[in-house]
Amino acid sequence: MTRADKMPSNIALITLAALVLLMISACGSSPPSRYFALNPIDAEYRQDPDDAVILGLGPLRIPDYLNRSQIVTRDIDAEMQVNEFSRWTEPLSIALPRIVSTDIDNLLDQVVVIMFPYDAQVRSYVSYRLIGDINRFEADQSGLAMLEVQWGIVDADGKMVVPVRRNRYQAQAAPGDGLNNVVSAMNDALSQFSRDVASKIEIVLAK
Repeated sequence: MTRADKMPSNIALITLAALVLLMISACGSSPPSRYFALNPIDAEYRQDPDDAVILGLGPLRIPDYLNRSQIVTRDIDAEMQVNEFSRWTEPLSIALPRIVSTDIDNLLDQVVVIMFPYDAQVRSYVSYRLIGDINRFEADQSGLAMLEVQWGIVDADGKMVVPVRRNRYQAQAAPGDGLNNVVSAMNDALSQFSRDVASKIEIVLAK
């Protein structure tokens, strides 16, 4: 084989090596992941009274499409966008009940909120339970955040004291700043739900 015959093979090897290097370089240039958190309503710390009513929160179930670390937004109609490099700091199955329970606890001086599953030692002291299903929790292309939840409140005997209802809560993200403002709007929608629950509990306790 002459030197000229070897040249195409050498060119092919060089081209292949260049492609491999290009692929490695592309993989190495992926943007870093950003992490976002939901936050409870701001409130000053207050000591709960000894005779505080205990509210058990949960189970508060979430749909499977939210059971992931990536933030999910809605594009057009039923098309969903999974933001690979924008993630929650903790699973929403934990974050959502935690935020709602903290909100209600902060809003109501006479109520202590504990999250499901309840400790066996305190289960018998639970006077009311908030139960529900979160059906939607995302924002669309315009930055409109939406929370749809079906919920109700039962007493210790299982009697429905706040009938099951389906509510939708919305908040518009401020323009600019990408997902920071979108997450802030989602947080606002969640706080609306917490305030709604707290107001219903106040009515029950006043009876």
